[in-house]
Amino acid sequence: MNKVGHWDLDKDRLPVYHYMGGYPFFAKDKAGQDAKLPEDPCFLLGNYRATVFAHASGMYEFITGERGWARLNHAGKNKGWNQSILRIASGIDQSAAEYLLVGEHANPSIKSQSRFGVGYAHYGYSFDEQVAVSKTISMQPSMELHKGNPSMLVQLSLRNNGQSPVKVNYTEKLLVRYLLMNDQSAAPDKRLVEYRNQLSVQRNQTIAIADISCEPLKLLVLPDDARDSFTHDVAPPSVFMHAVADPSHTSRAGFKKTDIGDVLFAEFEAELLAGEQKNFQFIIGLAFDHAGDEIQNQVEQMLSHAKPINESAGAYAHLWQQALPDLSREQDLILRSEMIWNAYTLEAMATYSQYFQETYIPQGSVYAYHLGQNASNRDHLQHSLPLIYTNPKLAKSCIRYSMKHSLSDGEIKRQNIGFGYSDPGVYMESDAQLYMFMAVAEYLNVTGDYAFLNESISYYPVEHDRKDAVLTFLVKHFVYLRDVVGRGRHGLIRMLNSDWSDSFFHPYSPNIYWNFAQSHLNTTMALAVIPRLLWELELSNSFIEDKALLQSFISECKEYHDALSAAFMTDMQGRTFSPRCYLCEEDEPELKFGMEHLCIEPQTFLLQTESFPVDRKKQLYAEIKARVLDEEKYGARTREVPLWSKGDGEDGGIWFSHQGPLIIGLSSFDKEEAIKLFKKLTFHRFAEHYPDYWVGHWTFADSLNSSVSQREGLYPFWVEDAFQPYCAHVHAWMLFCYYKLFNE
Repeated sequence: MNKVGHWDLDKDRLPVYHYMGGYPFFAKDKAGQDAKLPEDPCFLLGNYRATVFAHASGMYEFITGERGWARLNHAGKNKGWNQSILRIASGIDQSAAEYLLVGEHANPSIKSQSRFGVGYAHYGYSFDEQVAVSKTISMQPSMELHKGNPSMLVQLSLRNNGQSPVKVNYTEKLLVRYLLMNDQSAAPDKRLVEYRNQLSVQRNQTIAIADISCEPLKLLVLPDDARDSFTHDVAPPSVFMHAVADPSHTSRAGFKKTDIGDVLFAEFEAELLAGEQKNFQFIIGLAFDHAGDEIQNQVEQMLSHAKPINESAGAYAHLWQQALPDLSREQDLILRSEMIWNAYTLEAMATYSQYFQETYIPQGSVYAYHLGQNASNRDHLQHSLPLIYTNPKLAKSCIRYSMKHSLSDGEIKRQNIGFGYSDPGVYMESDAQLYMFMAVAEYLNVTGDYAFLNESISYYPVEHDRKDAVLTFLVKHFVYLRDVVGRGRHGLIRMLNSDWSDSFFHPYSPNIYWNFAQSHLNTTMALAVIPRLLWELELSNSFIEDKALLQSFISECKEYHDALSAAFMTDMQGRTFSPRCYLCEEDEPELKFGMEHLCIEPQTFLLQTESFPVDRKKQLYAEIKARVLDEEKYGARTREVPLWSKGDGEDGGIWFSHQGPLIIGLSSFDKEEAIKLFKKLTFHRFAEHYPDYWVGHWTFADSLNSSVSQREGLYPFWVEDAFQPYCAHVHAWMLFCYYKLFNE
């Protein structure tokens, strides 16, 4: 138990978090200053077609990523707007009292409690000896690839705990303001487009609809085809609210134009006798088919699959149990609960892309949920790894999604924004092909789906419909790595201006060093993943249609690997750990990093390299423990000594994209120690060390600050303010490591 809350199991034996941290949330850092965590903690609900952040306050953000990351009820940066209003009339004169349960100025005297489980958020409100309100928001899982119901069901129970009858009126309001995340930081007069609503009420006043259109505010050439990539969404969805009719009460849906904007509402009215309880239901959803019966079909499907109102769990637990892995044999209750939670979070984050026609798992956090970017493809490929065990079809789609960012020369575009638009950016990434090799090799190894190499994939941009086989894509990725990224003077893989560390060149200009900077991280990663890919390519021979291409690829890849290995081992002579990188062409010591002070990045893959002797791996891990691990409460930090900052973020933080590879490498020669490190990285252990910080108890940003930072245990801000921390990294790497450690 801590001030934030605690984990439990609900009646369906699924993990549930009882939140007790209050709102607004406040905590202090180790220096006694404001920790600057988001004041309204959030939990994630979702499926492949929609995302909802359910906040501790009862506010929610209704989000779509299908045509571009957008908030449907935008009310300011990283905020949504909804209200829940309860009116109670009692006595002979039917005098009424109004209570704002959810909203910016909710009644502080209302007693509330909340808990958040797999696919649902539950809120309870009570009034002294009067009416008690139970509210549960539930979302279905996606049971098929690329599909799902982009709606949420809200179930309400109102009980009269008093001694006399009361008349109750409940109203739920939702602001409809569609705004892409990549526009939310711009002043309204600087935006290029505006999204406008056409409001209507249908089906006997039970469904209120806002049809959204995109209107240019400045000179733009909008695409003729809504399927073409574009900086903005020219075909946004409709938003609807459906008040479910029931003989026990009156209900209606409608809309209002207010000072804050267009609002949809669902309203219910009933009389409650003393001790009586009545239930209400409404559905909020989005629809992309403006002409068909999509809304009605979604409503019927939501209701037909929902379990009866039950205050102990969500409406779709039976479906989530089918969608998630069965870990009932796991005897460690903490691991069982956390791994199911990780699998659930990945499924809830997974998002169908209309442009790429694939489903992938975004980085979330600052990229998708704040900046509206799908970056970087190395992240999307990492997220595919545990899915190979839990949902192989989704894993393959994640890989295909990243592969569809490829140009015909083998470059993999870093990101997309808006509707599938890949902006120029500033990064020339040098490692995307290596992450592709890692993901494909793991997929083939676990599934044996070698026919995947014959499947057809579209190049970017996909609307041009130029295609090749997956094997051809991999060959082009290798050629790009070999010839465009290339190798430097020491024979190591070059960095261009970005390897894993997007910002390694903080004090140095990429325009000066990109042509000859060499990355030990890229090099060790190649030495770890290329042999695995080669092994799978050898096994695929009988499945491959173009056997000549396959054999040439294997031969060239082996030759490349052997030369790279020889160059790296020459560079490692006399060293117990790998340097981080060389930026200079000449021998300038100040431009060689990680020579005397250890940087974790290349070490994690060096431990995975089969050709690196076990005795040297043990020596390397001893260095890691002494320099960047043992003194930390949680994981290994990136730097023994910061290179350019006070130790935040990439220059001293603890990153889950390093912890996972470190555990995998360690398990290759000391599985017991790997399991020990794995358990050190659970949410449970974080809550023991940092009981006052809510971020880390059920999710993380992509990293947290280490002991060298004044903000130890907190996540670094890439932007000027706090953002929703939900990042797929921790959930993906911990679940993947679990399967590698305990199921192989």
